[in-house]
Amino acid sequence: MCKAVLSAVAILLTLYVTAVSGNYLPKTLLECFDHKVENSHEGVALARDLQKHCLDMFLHPTIKRNMTTDEVNYLQSIFRKIISESNHGSRVKRRTKLLEVFPKRIRREVRDPMSNWPKYSAAVRRLKFDMSGGTGTSRYDTIADLHRIAVDEAHGGPNFCPWHRLYLLIFETACGIAIPFWDSSIDFEMADPTESKIWTEDYFGNGFGEVESGPFSGFDTPIGPLIRNIGSDGSLFQKTGILRLLSKRRFAEINVGTSPDGDSLEDQHGQVHIWCDGQMNNLERSPFDPVFWSHHCFVDYIWELFRTRQKSLGINPATDFIPTNKTGQSPNDEARGITGYLNVDGYSNRIAKLVEYKLTPSCPKCSNSDAMHCDRAKKMCIADDRTVNSYVGHQEDAVKIANKYGLSNGNHGSAFTLMYRDARVRVDSVTLVYRIVRKTSKKLYYGLPQQTKKSYYRVPYTYKGTFQKRLSVTKWY
Repeated sequence: MCKAVLSAVAILLTLYVTAVSGNYLPKTLLECFDHKVENSHEGVALARDLQKHCLDMFLHPTIKRNMTTDEVNYLQSIFRKIISESNHGSRVKRRTKLLEVFPKRIRREVRDPMSNWPKYSAAVRRLKFDMSGGTGTSRYDTIADLHRIAVDEAHGGPNFCPWHRLYLLIFETACGIAIPFWDSSIDFEMADPTESKIWTEDYFGNGFGEVESGPFSGFDTPIGPLIRNIGSDGSLFQKTGILRLLSKRRFAEINVGTSPDGDSLEDQHGQVHIWCDGQMNNLERSPFDPVFWSHHCFVDYIWELFRTRQKSLGINPATDFIPTNKTGQSPNDEARGITGYLNVDGYSNRIAKLVEYKLTPSCPKCSNSDAMHCDRAKKMCIADDRTVNSYVGHQEDAVKIANKYGLSNGNHGSAFTLMYRDARVRVDSVTLVYRIVRKTSKKLYYGLPQQTKKSYYRVPYTYKGTFQKRLSVTKWY
């Protein structure tokens, strides 16, 4: 086959993958195409060889553990699906579909009747019990474990938002349907957020103990059965906190480490992980609770609102980088877990355009949902209470399972960092390690559940005793 034909194939593949990564190809894939074309011999190199060799290099994950051949092939197939789905239809349509990865992903709030929650949750369940690889690991678990592999490169720095944006696309593609986002600020406005209808069989399933109702019932994880202990500590998203984020101009102003403690998007998101408790409050294993995906979809929604505001101010979010010395978190570093993608691709405006977010429900209609209502006094949508017959689970089971599998003593990695807490929480997390701390000052006492009759109270011990210092400087709201 002549080099001209090989060049044409390379150009076609370039068009496909450019749709994934933005206006340019990730450097490693582009160099592969160039190298194979320039060094091919007529009649020897085949177009399919070019595709297989370069795409395999591009899609092969760089990992910190050994993955089976089947797992690697499965992850590669997800990316091939992203590419091939743009090639459906007639030849006329094909030209225009080269500009998009596949028909636009439209993400709505979980309780919006148009969110396709039943179909999405059914797809998640199918993925969880898809053992077709023959390795004893489900397809869901293979994707969930990428989070553990990339935990250092995807948290605690500027790569938090870009990496998780790419991660959401991976899971969404595997499901074959858009991920509905969970706006937990709708639940925060309730008198008791643990009573929300979101924690019923219609949505996430029971919020206490082992998850035994709803679409995720019976889910197992590498650290025991899926459990929750909602409202134990931390906080759901608060509208005041979100508005503070959206009032900023530069990415550095909402990034952990370059913004005030507790005021970054990553810090605020972490408090929701803590509030849910169970596997959700394990930094490495949190994706094993499907609530993770809807929660992070809302985080990405907030980031996209922020990016939209930047554009209105004449700032290009695709180049609003933050200098960092954190390993693997610079824009030009390889995105951990996805060889060929750079972190900068997560910033890309073209990647952002693959998804369309519908605005979170607002008054007066609140998306015509039967799980929320419009509070006309507050002028906001508030989640409805579950019915008295809804299964809520058994909190004591969460304690037993957490103790049995070592979630309560940090045997399976770190919990998220507690930066502030909702005054309504119980302070009985099954994943935070508590210690007794004497009340010595108003600053130390501020923001904690009020205890007038005791001189001691329980405070989470995190980051080798630095919590007291963090507590005195955090902005509470």
